[in-house]
Amino acid sequence: MVAAIAPQTLFELGQQEAAIHYQEDYVSSTWSNLNRYAKETPGMAGYDGQSWCVIFLLWLAHRAGDVSIIPNSPDCLTVVSTYQSWGRWSWYPAVGAEVMLGTNGGDHTGLVYAYDSTRIWTIEGNSNTTGAAEGDGVYLRVRNRSDANVYGYGYPKYCSPMVTADPAWVDDGTLLKTSSGTAAAYAPYPGADWFTIGRTSPLVLAAANRLISVGAGSFTPTADIGSGDLTAWGNWHVTCGSPGGAYTGVPNETIWRALQVPHSH
Repeated sequence: MVAAIAPQTLFELGQQEAAIHYQEDYVSSTWSNLNRYAKETPGMAGYDGQSWCVIFLLWLAHRAGDVSIIPNSPDCLTVVSTYQSWGRWSWYPAVGAEVMLGTNGGDHTGLVYAYDSTRIWTIEGNSNTTGAAEGDGVYLRVRNRSDANVYGYGYPKYCSPMVTADPAWVDDGTLLKTSSGTAAAYAPYPGADWFTIGRTSPLVLAAANRLISVGAGSFTPTADIGSGDLTAWGNWHVTCGSPGGAYTGVPNETIWRALQVPHSH
């Protein structure tokens, strides 16, 4: 069943990765393509060390709760052909679309989180903002829609209608009716390395308010992670029965999901 995943879920996860300036491993004075996303995405570990722009988007979908909303391949050309076979291909951008770049869309990809009449704003893995040919991390980019490098757009299987510039687009109503329940209601686990002192995000404030509401802490909630947040997470860990053993200083995925943190749009 297709999970109830809306584009905003992927945006928040991707923007968090860009905010922490995630970069692939640097080995022997060069960027290696070794990265966390291949290791953490089902079926992609064998591609660690290869180009990972598509794998990053698969990781976002996996974290959101259902990797099947986008083509399950690390190869850009296969992604293009799969979207076309699904009948979810367009020459126009959409909020949440996967833009395919290069010759026949086979060189690179990114997630479109906004567009206007001339530009698209994207979240991209294995990219950079220096103009270099070799990508090294997760970045927010702005591209011109008319750029010859922009080939076209795949539309993932979201639970909500696509907001698109395509005047002929009609959403698949069968997808809009499906739901696994939890993915739409609560924010996905952002990963252990997200919980660093000083992190700023609306999601921090949403989590802090939930911790206070369940009695795990009495600190003043803000959008910045502080020691009070991490202490409260420790209290919540104990309340949940210490799943996975002693509290490590940051919450694990089990207690995050148990807290039911709402999306923070």
